[in-house]
Formats: sequence, structure tokens, C-alpha cells
Amino acid sequence: MYVLYYQNSIKMTRSTKMFPALQLLIFAVPTLIICVSVPPSNADHYKPPLYVFGDSLFDNGMTLYYGVKGVAAEFWPYGQTYFHKPAGRLNDGRVIPDFIAEYAGLPFLPPYLLPGLQDFTKGINFASAGACVLVDLRPRTINLKKQVDYFKEMVIKLKQQLGVAQANKLLSEAVYMFNIGGNDYVNLLEKNVKKLPLSNFKKKRRMNKVLGDLTIHIKEIYNQGGRKFAFQKIGSLGCMPSMKYLVSYKGTGCVQELQELAEMHNTAFDAIVQKLETQLPGFKYSIYDFYTSIYLRILNGSSYGFVDTQTACCGSGSYNGGFTCQKQGYIFSVCSNPNDYLWFDAAHPTDKANQAFSKEFWSGGSDLVAPYNLMNLFAAN
Repeated sequence: MYVLYYQNSIKMTRSTKMFPALQLLIFAVPTLIICVSVPPSNADHYKPPLYVFGDSLFDNGMTLYYGVKGVAAEFWPYGQTYFHKPAGRLNDGRVIPDFIAEYAGLPFLPPYLLPGLQDFTKGINFASAGACVLVDLRPRTINLKKQVDYFKEMVIKLKQQLGVAQANKLLSEAVYMFNIGGNDYVNLLEKNVKKLPLSNFKKKRRMNKVLGDLTIHIKEIYNQGGRKFAFQKIGSLGCMPSMKYLVSYKGTGCVQELQELAEMHNTAFDAIVQKLETQLPGFKYSIYDFYTSIYLRILNGSSYGFVDTQTACCGSGSYNGGFTCQKQGYIFSVCSNPNDYLWFDAAHPTDKANQAFSKEFWSGGSDLVAPYNLMNLFAAN
């Protein structure tokens, strides 16, 4: 079942008053289900901080404070399932770092640009919607270089507050969690959508640039004291409703161009991280196979508790792949039960899906997360 919602500047006042009651009525049951979920055990035994870098899949509000209009989750229906209001996350509830923080015994991490922020000892989220590794692709977003610059700025403040020795100890015990790179390849497809298939030269040139800059930023954090790194592989980009909509895809599969780019990147990145382990003393890492986790749910959603893994809960156009969710002046549809869906909007999983991914990242077996899962990485000395 879908409810249609039309939002414009004339109707905003009336709509804002009308929808909280509607949300409570439609989404009461899934909210109860999410709230009584139990995180994996052993979270109380270790609480090193968690520092998060990445794009909109990890953004928990950073973009709200950066001043770029139309990118952040500011309006209904974002946040409806868990927070019951927009909370800076581009889905109906929590993002993966929210769950990981909970499992590690930490509070929700504040975004670095949160006004008045002073405590950096439990962790910070630097991730921001639209972020790329390559700085020239989306100049209005908080790219990875800018995020790392913010992190280095934070390290200075941390050392001023705690003293150098204590701050260095905290930084060495912390976990540094990444999800970045997907937008760099989406951008390549968007610019060449009328020239498909992409040449191997274009694919490899983009991949080499992304991996080269990404490696530089990982080493920067290592040089600031970071030793424990957690990486989420690029997901099944070609399965996103937005990409199917972009190329007018028909059927229940995925856009092969982007699937191949994601696989190419992930394979090469595995080799890079293994090399870093041999080069950097004390470097430990976890890699979560987010690509496979999404693709398995696309192929057989019912086995994972999803009714629809093709169409987004909120959006417009084929697969609801148009980025119209929450946008003023656009007509978009919103499903009545996000828990049935893998995708909440054109590119972002639902709260339910993120919880499942987080459990795999936290305590999954070596077939999905290796050489450490996050639970063991947090505990590692």
C-alpha cells in the first residue's frame, strides 16, 4: 500500500500539522518491533571510541550543519520509524554506525559540526551525504579529504583537553570506520549514461584515482595514531533503485556496469589493505562484504524478511528511483510499512535493513567480515 504525498511551499504549514498523527497511525507496529530489538551481547566489556568517515549511508546529521540545501534529511518521511521525526539520516530510522555504537556500548555519535560539541572521547561521526573520495567530483559536499581535515582538527582539540599522552592512548584504542567510494563510481556512470558500456580504460582510471587517494587518507589517520580500521565494501551499486531508474533498466536484476565497478574496486581494495597491514606496524582491520550482503537480499529477499527488494519505499518513477522523497514541489509515494522494504529511498536502505547489516558487521562470520568482525576488532589490543 502506498500513500501519495504532495509537498509545496503553499501547503507546507497545513501538511506539517497533518502528518505526525498519520505517521503514528501507520507506523505504530514497526516502531514497536524496532524498539524491542536486542543488540548482540558482550557490548559492556569494551568501549573504545568510534570515529566514522563516509557518505550518506553513514551520515547521521553532519550535512544538516554544513549549509547545503536539499541534501540532508530535513523533512517527513525521513526518520519516521525510529526517531518519529527527521533526524539527519536518509532513511526511516538509524544508519549502520548508530547500531555499531549501540553494540559497542557507546551513545549515538554526534556529527562533528554539531554546534557546541566539546566531548570527542566516545567518538565522532564525520560522514556526510554525497561525499566522494575524489575532491573535484562534488565540490559542495564534505568529501573524504575534508572529513580527514576535520578529524585532524579534532585531534588537536582532544590533545588540548586530555593531554598528549592520554589522547594518543585513546586514538590508538579507537576504531575508525569507513564507507566511501560508491559516489565516485555513481558519478562516472551519471556522466557517461549515454555512452555505455564504459571502456575498461575509464573504469581503471577512475578506480586507480579513488584507491590512490583513499590509501593516502587511511595513512593520514594512521599517522595521527589510528591502528584499528573497519571498512565497509562498496555495496551493490547497480541494484540501487536510483541507478535502475537512471538507465531505464527493466527487470529484477541490477545494472551491470556499476556492479562490475563495485566488484573491481572491492577486489583491488582488499589487496591494498592486506599490503597496508604488512607496511604499518600495529595496523589491524576488518572488511565487511556489504556488496554480497545486499546482493543476496536482492536475489532472495523473502529469506531475509523483505517483501520488496527492488522498489524503494519512498520516491517516484520506476522502482521509486527518482530522488524526490521529502522534496518540496514534487509528488512522491511513501509505503505504509518500511519494514517490508530493503530500500527506503532511491539509494538508502531502511532501518530494518541497516540493523541486519550491522549485526553481520559486528558479529558475523569470516564469510562476510574478515579477518576480524567488529566485535573482535573493538576488543583487540
